[in-house]
Amino acid sequence: MNIYSWLAVHATSRPQKTCIRTRDTEMTFSELYTLTCALGASLKKSGIRKGDHVTMVLPNIPEFIVVYMAVVGLGAVVIPVNPAFTSRELKYILSDSNSRAIILEHANLGTYTAIQQECSQDIVITTGQGGNFSEYVRDRGAPILEDMDPHDVAAMIYSSGLTGEPMGAMLTQANLDHNSDLMRVCMGADDTDTTLTLIPCFHSFSASVNMLSMLRYGGSIYLMKKLDFKEMHHALTSVGITAICAVPTLFFGLVSHPDLQGIDYSGVRTLIAGGSALSLDIYESFRERFQRNIRQGYGITEASPVCSCNYRPFPIKPDSIGMTVPGVQAKVVDDQGAELKPGDHGEILFKGPNIMKGYYRREKETNEVISDGWLSTGDLGFMDEDGYIYITGYKKDMVITSGFNVYCREVQNVLNSLPGVRDSAITGEPDLMRGAIIKAFIVCDDPSVSESAIKHAARKLLASYKTPRKVIFVREIPRDEQGKVLFDHMEPL
Repeated sequence: MNIYSWLAVHATSRPQKTCIRTRDTEMTFSELYTLTCALGASLKKSGIRKGDHVTMVLPNIPEFIVVYMAVVGLGAVVIPVNPAFTSRELKYILSDSNSRAIILEHANLGTYTAIQQECSQDIVITTGQGGNFSEYVRDRGAPILEDMDPHDVAAMIYSSGLTGEPMGAMLTQANLDHNSDLMRVCMGADDTDTTLTLIPCFHSFSASVNMLSMLRYGGSIYLMKKLDFKEMHHALTSVGITAICAVPTLFFGLVSHPDLQGIDYSGVRTLIAGGSALSLDIYESFRERFQRNIRQGYGITEASPVCSCNYRPFPIKPDSIGMTVPGVQAKVVDDQGAELKPGDHGEILFKGPNIMKGYYRREKETNEVISDGWLSTGDLGFMDEDGYIYITGYKKDMVITSGFNVYCREVQNVLNSLPGVRDSAITGEPDLMRGAIIKAFIVCDDPSVSESAIKHAARKLLASYKTPRKVIFVREIPRDEQGKVLFDHMEPL
């Protein structure tokens, strides 16, 4: 099997159907197939083979989809990376993944050239003005479909749950095949759908529900490179959007931004919130204003990512992440691993065809999170008598901001490396727009170091969403006997 086969089918059955749309461009399935064949042939000529790793550092532009599918079609492994990552973060992923090629926007090339001598790749391709991408898709290539085993890795997405350093979650052909079909199985999606794709496709949630689902069904993907409320108004009124799958932040904007009032959502058949908790305030405000329900779901990178959702035709419980999607099981366990009865609180585990193959070159860490097929999520909660799951907290030390998981240890490691910083701890401060913002507590030996200096130095090493937005200097970081930070006992200077 190979999920790339979808493109070959659509290029024959619906060649002139629009597959990708932006504000300024359109691409048909025939054009997409032709470009992926050309890029795949060029990559193969350059030495990329089955199982090789290709890192892609691209935003929501058509080239993202071309590269993703061409690499998967070759039988290689695509590694989507956030373009906001710093050189330090990119260097780690390139080195850890043994990537043979990197593809990024020409405007972002400096992030790579700053580290190129330390982790030089065989192939460097850049998109956009001044880039060489067009040279790689100039010649029409032969079909590139490589027959794959369902358990062969297709994509690898980096997550830093356990160690504070990112680890590559290996998602197989079977994983992506399962998750890509959930929009049909759970929401009734088909080839008449168009997804509003604002969440970056390097995020596993968007890749599954916005991109891969439409490539599978023959629907359309409306790509937005960045948040622009005027463009969003155009998309929601003129493009025929039928599905909005996004983080709660977007739904807050749909309710509150003046450019987005008075929009008719009657043609939008699917409204899903994921990535972070959907507040009841946003849910109720949207329903009251637009007479439509947002269905909350849950995913985790290591599960490709979707595990549960308030899906049709079952009743919506807005404060729940819903029931497990077809094919997936869930259970709640105590600290000893014993399964708990409905209503009892513990850690939530999932099992099914969506669970990753493991972390790349991390057997020990893989065995720590997967046992007998059950994935430990690090999320705490309970299941009710009807099988609906509720998240009440996190066993893992992290903050969710704007739909992104920020692992405290990674940020603290960076903060502790800064001159003058002796110790640090981070936490999330509730924020209506982002869900939470990063707040750092710093023990500093140099009284001349300021809050702005800490933020500036951290921003050079961390992506913007990981960088603390608030910094509070304290005398010490109080911890209990297990090393857990006692935030209630902080004493600001």
